[in-house]
Amino acid sequence: MTENLLEVKNVSKSFGENQVLKNVNFTLKKGEILGLVGENGAGKSTLMNIIFGMEVISNTGGFNGELYFDGEQKAFKNPIEALKAGVGMVHQEFNLIPGFTVAENITLDMEKTTKTPISAVFGKKLETIDKKENIKTAVDSLNKLGIEISPEEYVREMPVGHKQFIEIAREITREDVKLIIMDEPTAVLTESEANSLMESLQRLAGLGISIIFISHRLREVLTICDKVVVLRDGVVVEDRVNENLSIEQIANWMVGRGENEKLNLAYKTDKNLNDNDIVMDVKHLWVDMPGEACYDVNFSVRRGEILGIAGLAGQGKLGIPNGILGTYPVGGEVVFNGEKLELGKTASI
Repeated sequence: MTENLLEVKNVSKSFGENQVLKNVNFTLKKGEILGLVGENGAGKSTLMNIIFGMEVISNTGGFNGELYFDGEQKAFKNPIEALKAGVGMVHQEFNLIPGFTVAENITLDMEKTTKTPISAVFGKKLETIDKKENIKTAVDSLNKLGIEISPEEYVREMPVGHKQFIEIAREITREDVKLIIMDEPTAVLTESEANSLMESLQRLAGLGISIIFISHRLREVLTICDKVVVLRDGVVVEDRVNENLSIEQIANWMVGRGENEKLNLAYKTDKNLNDNDIVMDVKHLWVDMPGEACYDVNFSVRRGEILGIAGLAGQGKLGIPNGILGTYPVGGEVVFNGEKLELGKTASI
């Protein structure tokens, strides 16, 4: 028996004349966490749609290449087939029913039932739901994640972080789950929630469940992933074990620039800026903005200067202005026009 749970061999996919995947190859071992990264439009979503059997693939002519799951060649026609085989997927958008409890959402379509005199005559569909057993099932799944959430609380009353854990708990409740695809799971989470989620994913990997972790937050990829696959323009440009990798390396692979290659851009300005006339001075700024957290940011802005902040999605460029404005938890020091701002209080800005 092979140690690889998933093998992707020469997978290609086109939508009309637009080829979005070109001879993609990689493997995923049992209990391994694979970080799949790439810029928007690199082909990550299309690749996951193929693995999970999303109908957009079969409805557009399928794909070329081979997909092996648990030693057997597969081409899932729909997500139901993928789920039955042991593949789960947690999407960016929550698929929860607000008016249901935690336990009801986790066990939806997998409820434990008890027989009744009517069901004995007319079949299983008329059995009654065993509430106690379903609560127990939900608690068991949450315990695997190391999370304490009341199974009888309604989802509509819960914070975003808890909803993400409920989505994952539902996937691992399925019988014989072997692979979970996580599509930007920390994008809406705070820093502490994201850390808790990563600990839970490592716990699942320890139980033998494989995980494909898609994220623009490269620090998280380096924290929990056993290996990293980089897609660029539909092609796998790097497939590396996560040893001695850096955020800078991965970012360069994503955008297609060598580590020692620098942008040669020069702009001229007619402005005579005074280096001593600093309108804003930022020191050791950190911002806990879900999906755009930043750490130890330092810069100065001269009066009359235009400062550009650039970066890949999820690398913190949006967190900087939101932190200064006080719309998210923030720390550090910001001096504006010679006066220290009271961070975290929007009214004082």
